[in-house]
Amino acid sequence: MLRTIKIDWEHLADFQTLETPFPRPERTFPGIDEINPETFPAFLDDIELVGMGGAGFPTSEKIRANRHSHTLVVNGIECEPGITIDTAVLLHESLWVAAGAEACAKAIGAKNIVLVVKNDPELIAKFRKLYDEFKIIPFKNTYPSGAEKIILEKLIGKRPAPGTRPFQFGYLIQNVVSLRAVGRAIIDGIAVVERPLTLTMPSIGFYKNIIAPIGLSIREILAINNLPYDPAIHIISDSGLMMGKEVSLDDAIEKTTLSLLILKRDAVWREERPCTRCGACNTACPLGLHPFTLTEKIRKGKTTNNAFKGQMAECFLCGVCSAVCPSDIPLVQTLAEGKKCL
Repeated sequence: MLRTIKIDWEHLADFQTLETPFPRPERTFPGIDEINPETFPAFLDDIELVGMGGAGFPTSEKIRANRHSHTLVVNGIECEPGITIDTAVLLHESLWVAAGAEACAKAIGAKNIVLVVKNDPELIAKFRKLYDEFKIIPFKNTYPSGAEKIILEKLIGKRPAPGTRPFQFGYLIQNVVSLRAVGRAIIDGIAVVERPLTLTMPSIGFYKNIIAPIGLSIREILAINNLPYDPAIHIISDSGLMMGKEVSLDDAIEKTTLSLLILKRDAVWREERPCTRCGACNTACPLGLHPFTLTEKIRKGKTTNNAFKGQMAECFLCGVCSAVCPSDIPLVQTLAEGKKCL
């Protein structure tokens, strides 16, 4: 299983593109002034947009569920260690992000657009110039500040009750890259055919933010960038140290691929040891759940209890419990298995 390791990350790298020129679209996509709340969800289905922050939920369904919400929240917090693609997109492709945000806000009838970002004064100053019509709210630069439930808690001033969703409070939370895709479709007539992502290999000091065609194999990505991957020495983590998964060279770039991290196996793999009952996982859980107790129940097959299912429904698999566990128990991987009971 993946473990948190200390990496001396470089500063934000140059924004590099791998895309090739696209032909003119066969049909005209709607302009920003032509957004119709009734037809906008179908437009999102036409461009095949799903949430590009990691969940992959159809964006059209979120728009339908959020009709009459008062605020669109642009989620640019991006707190996974070593991933900076949302920040790069906010800085370098603000035209598309702003257009996508304005279109989604118009489609749901939202009067307010809020940009939530890390509390970095230098970056916030740049964002204020690029998104002067958005309200900017800084969040602590800690993990998992970018989780939807954590964002909602700050916006409404209290922890939302279990089972509640942002739309019930009048908020639609959308990822930066998802909104970029909407803006790109509206302005340039290009459907969702590419994926901005962070590509890094810390052992050789390689760090870049790139744009890759969806469907391109990881093998091709590494070859293009001349990265010396050795499967006997390295693993490839798709979408982060905390919530990512191990992938192979033959896997392809997907719409939900936030990053590709090439890491040394001996730095991220640990052998599980007996639990010391230290309670670190319970203390660290951002939602106040009890990860080891849930893990014990899963391993013993006791997954039918309503209290268990209620906690499992709340868990969003952030991986903090595994990161702080001194016994290297694969808590988050076990909890992911436990979600199959829901």
